[in-house]
Formats: sequence, structure tokens, C-alpha cells
Amino acid sequence: MNRTNRSLGRWRRWNGMGLAVLLLMALAGGAALYGQTAPASPAGQAGAAAGAVTLPHVQPIVSMRDHTAKGATPAPKHKQSYDFTLKDTGWMDTGVTLAAGERASFTSTGKFSLADGRTTEPDGLARGWKDLLRQFPLNSANVGALVGRVSDLGASVPFLIGAKNDVVIPTSGRLFLRVNVSDDLAATGNYKVKVKFEPAKATAAALAPAAGVALVSGLITPETFVDIPRRVSDQAGNEGDMVNYALLGTEAQVKAAFKAAGWVAVDKTVEDAVLHGLLATLNHEAYTEMPMSTLYLFGRPQDLSFARGDPLKVAAERHHLRVWKTTKTIGGVPLWVGSATHDIGFEEDQRNGDVTHKIDPKIDDERDFLLHSFDAAGVFSSAAYVLPADPMLKAKTATGGSFYSDGRIVVMELK
Repeated sequence: MNRTNRSLGRWRRWNGMGLAVLLLMALAGGAALYGQTAPASPAGQAGAAAGAVTLPHVQPIVSMRDHTAKGATPAPKHKQSYDFTLKDTGWMDTGVTLAAGERASFTSTGKFSLADGRTTEPDGLARGWKDLLRQFPLNSANVGALVGRVSDLGASVPFLIGAKNDVVIPTSGRLFLRVNVSDDLAATGNYKVKVKFEPAKATAAALAPAAGVALVSGLITPETFVDIPRRVSDQAGNEGDMVNYALLGTEAQVKAAFKAAGWVAVDKTVEDAVLHGLLATLNHEAYTEMPMSTLYLFGRPQDLSFARGDPLKVAAERHHLRVWKTTKTIGGVPLWVGSATHDIGFEEDQRNGDVTHKIDPKIDDERDFLLHSFDAAGVFSSAAYVLPADPMLKAKTATGGSFYSDGRIVVMELK
């Protein structure tokens, strides 16, 4: 068995036993909805480098808050109350399209029987040890709890409903409901769900997204990124991942946006990770805050690091990114930049022959995953793609892996 397989085997065993983080320390260190589709291949990028770039230099993004399945039109009207019966364990499409800012009041009753003999009601059951080795739609919720989400994007973050809850809808989209169980629990039963809606309040804040589209595209230009490096580097100065996103906001806004969009701040040190991992496991909670390696931009390490990953796969696969605060302000608001990549497995580190993470070479997919996750959480007021004067189109990471891009940076102005 090679090193990678041994590592993954230990991860699966130790995650439920409270010692998983010890292994993790060794491993640490659709754009169609939003605008023009990027070139699809490295060959296309080579053509762009030869002067064939036809993408706009600044392209405003229409968010899901202003979209429906048929285009940028208001969400269709719906009744003020509905009764649903949830009978299976997959995501149930209610067929109701909601608008950002609506308030949904849920009440639910019923029971589901689980394959391991437990019976759950909409508030769910506290997790047991075996549940740490299961994959749940919402890892922070109880087993069998009623959960929901708006929109069918993979970047959307489910929210807890339980027996009774009021939820302000973060973005426009279809409402989906589900029982928070893994497939192996083979839940049978039903939940009766009643939901009442109140329209979004017509406040200045609610109108901000439409007004903000012009704001970001008017303030951000390719010249904004002239003196910002196109790539980050490792400690030895080897260039690596590309800078592919930027945020406008205070540090508090940046942290709040990532939290709302389902990203977790990763642990910074081995000591923090061991303590955090053990405490999480003792509380029957999933551990997904595995540290990541330190990279450099502007001659310094990242200021913030975030990740999104399933607890059972996080050792090998996860969405992750790094954030640096620049010295620039746009309209008086701090500008942050960063590099987002998607770990999809392992490969050989060409610097030293060790095992390292392999990133998805289609790096624009991760940039757009970040955009989708922020949009689904309703945390930006406006956004745009910006094509720098010297776009990064194709390169290698510091460890030797290849990636390619259309060169655009997504810029989001945070609420």
C-alpha cells in the first residue's frame, strides 16, 4: 500500500476515534448564470495569450438575487402559505421560487425511522460516535433534523429548520427540503411541513444589489491590479497559484461573509489543530479545519485562510483559499485579494519527491465556486469579473502541478 492509501486509511479510522488530526498535520502544508463562459481548454488560453482575448475588461455580474431560471426577471409570485409532506431522504424540490429577503416561518411534525434502530423527529437526534464517520447534508445539524436550502447550486449552504424556525431567505431561488441523514441510514417515514411567507421589506439595503452592480464596475478597473502580483509563492520564492479573486470590505465583513457562505477558518498551527480536533471529536462534532500550508504575497504569509470540505474527504479533497489585505482602498473600502484552489487528491511534490495535494487544473471553477457560495449566502452587494492587463492564463503550482485560466479576477463588494 503506498503512502497516500495508508494516509487515507488512517484518516477514516481515526476521525471517529478522536485522533484524526495527528494524521492531518502530515498532510497540511457555472459560471453561465453569472456571465460569459470562459475558454474551455489550455489551447484556448494559448490563443488568448497570442492576442485573441475577447472577454470584456470589466463585466458586471447579475446575482441569483436578480435571476430566475428564465433570466433576470422578478421571482414568480407564490402563495403566502404551503403544506408539504417530505417522504424520502433526498432533496425535495418544493417548486416554490423565493425572492431574497423573504421571511419563511416553518413548523413541522412527524417521524423518520433510521436503519440503525433510532427514530427521529424534525429537531433531530444528538450525534453518536458512528455518526462522525457519516456524510450529512448539514454537518452542523442533528441527525434526522429537517433542513432546507435555496437554489440547487452545489455551493449553496443548507440551513436548519427543525420543528420550528423563522428564516430570512438569503438569495433568490427554489426552496428545497431534506432530512439530515446519510444514505446508509435509509430513513423511512415523513415530515409534515407548513411554511408561511412574508414579503421582503423594501428597504435601502434590500435595493442595494441592483444599485451596486454599477458601483463595482465603475470603481474597479484593470489598472486596479497593475501592481498586485499575478501569483503567490512558497517560502523559497517558487511561484504557484494565481490570484483569482478580490473582496471589498472590512476584516469583519470578510470573516462574516465566509462564515455565512459555509467556509471555516482553518487552524493555524499543529498545536491548535490537535486541541481543536480532539475537542470537536469529544463533542461528536465533525473536524474540517485542517491547517493548510503557508504561501506568500507582498512578501508576507496569508492574513486569513478558509476551507470548505466534507469531514470524510477533507484529508484529500476540499475547497480552500488564502486571503491577503492590500494597501489599496476603493471608495474608502479596503481591498483584499486571494487565491482559491480545489484539492482533488494527491500527487508527487516535484520539489522534494514527497506526497502533496493535487489541485483541479480548471482553476476558474474554484473561483466561480467562491462566487456561487457568496451569492447563495447573499453576502455581496455587487460583483464583477475583471480582466487584468497581463492575465495569467497557464502556469504551474509551486509543487509542479499545472493549471489554466481565462485570466479573470472576480471582485465582490461585501455587504
